[in-house]
Amino acid sequence: MLMQLTDTSLHRGEKLLLSGLDCAIHKGTVTVVLGPNGAGKSSLLLAMAGLIPATGTITLNEQPPSSFSKRELARIIAWQGELPPTEFGLTVAQRLQLAAEVEQSDIHRIAIALDIIDLLSRPLGQLSSGERQRTELAALMLRETPIWLLDEPTAHLDLKHQIRCIEMIKSQRDKGRTIVTVLHDIQQAMAVADQLILIDGKGGCESGAAAELFESSRLGKLFDAPLMQQGNIVVPDYGVSK
Repeated sequence: MLMQLTDTSLHRGEKLLLSGLDCAIHKGTVTVVLGPNGAGKSSLLLAMAGLIPATGTITLNEQPPSSFSKRELARIIAWQGELPPTEFGLTVAQRLQLAAEVEQSDIHRIAIALDIIDLLSRPLGQLSSGERQRTELAALMLRETPIWLLDEPTAHLDLKHQIRCIEMIKSQRDKGRTIVTVLHDIQQAMAVADQLILIDGKGGCESGAAAELFESSRLGKLFDAPLMQQGNIVVPDYGVSK
């Protein structure tokens, strides 16, 4: 396994976010973190990256993240989180050049894949949130790290690019990449997850195979929202047919 969480607990100030999480994350798998707003999903990713403290044990290649230098961690883990500031005046091409030391042909290849080839000369400050999100995903793909930690990678994206993002995650998983991602859309999670980590933000958490945890009553309780089962799919119950 690449990463192991044992009896892991997280706090935000005095608030307990999760307690006693046990989870093994293996190579070439997608682990999806689900939970309501403010539950601690982003904090969990930060703890996995060794950026904030957690109690219990988190190991990376059987070592604590603190045993790695920042440079060593950067070679192992790539992080996609909130959109970065734009006041530095960088163009899309310059942002991608900063992401990794790669050939110009690699930048063009990734730019085509993420549908930003026509944006390369544009300043980041002139992009929409969706265009900036695709730029950050392109920057992520330029880094050859074995682990990706993704915090809502489909945020800001329109439907077409959400689908492309989910396809990219599945493709990278199939190439051996290990991905831990926060998602809010249950259907997106069902499309990619090998295992789930569920966090309720009140200390409660569980992890396990996605096929076992994707169940309407369990997820409905987690989100405090009406869900229903349609065959093998869990969907929100918007009461459209009522």
